[in-house]
Amino acid sequence: MFRKILVEFAAPILKCKKAGDVLFIILGKQIAKVDAESGRVIQSNAVFPQDSRTRDLVIDEDVIYCEDFYRLHKVDLATLEVVQTWALGSDLRSDVCSVGFDDSKIYASIRNGAFAVIDKASDAVKKYPVSQTSIWEMIISDYIYAGNVAGELLVIDKKRISVVKSKAVHRKNLKSLLLDGDLIYTASQDLSIAKIDRKTLDVILTKKRCHRKMFYLAGIWENCLVTVSPPCNEMKVWDKNELTLIKEISGGTWGAFTDGGLLYEIIDNRIVCSRVADLVD
Repeated sequence: MFRKILVEFAAPILKCKKAGDVLFIILGKQIAKVDAESGRVIQSNAVFPQDSRTRDLVIDEDVIYCEDFYRLHKVDLATLEVVQTWALGSDLRSDVCSVGFDDSKIYASIRNGAFAVIDKASDAVKKYPVSQTSIWEMIISDYIYAGNVAGELLVIDKKRISVVKSKAVHRKNLKSLLLDGDLIYTASQDLSIAKIDRKTLDVILTKKRCHRKMFYLAGIWENCLVTVSPPCNEMKVWDKNELTLIKEISGGTWGAFTDGGLLYEIIDNRIVCSRVADLVD
């Protein structure tokens, strides 16, 4: 099995995302850029005044949007300097749960169901009541597709920032979403996967008891859906059409994702890279 350490740091890695050929990594107070093929550290900068375990990031064309408790930082992609910070909440009851963006707007879900929308041109912030429970994750496409604590899949109109359609897919905590053409795959704390028609929200197929404990969707490769359960220390590869199990693999940590046939994992202070094809064999 091909599984190699791509890069290793002196401090534990919190988050890792990929854009183009570059990995963007949060560790301690720093954000680092790493060449995704060679593992060479291209650049790093101390962005934050203190350590935190609540940060996450998404990468736009020339900026990074970084969740930091109840704040959202706009970080210049070239310099890795914070150029703007929005205080979208004030405490744990109003922290940022997820972030997405399109060409003109930044969307941030706030705990307990609120939504903050930031205009990219003016940096102006507007807030909207959207869900009765917190939204954990979102996909920005023609609409905003989001999963909440109640286990619902929400379809949110981007102009009005209001729910136009919803579906009770899981019993609780729809925490992971993947968009695959006209299909949406969801994973929940009720330990199930659902395969859903994006246009109608009809549940095409459900697979229960996918792992013994909490898990998430790490990505899609060819005909395969990859799930990871850190509490079980296991990964599973499923046929994405039938949701039948293809392979179970030992190991698995939070923040793994697939990209271009490769699986990237955060293991302590290292990024480990594997070929999904080798995991399936």
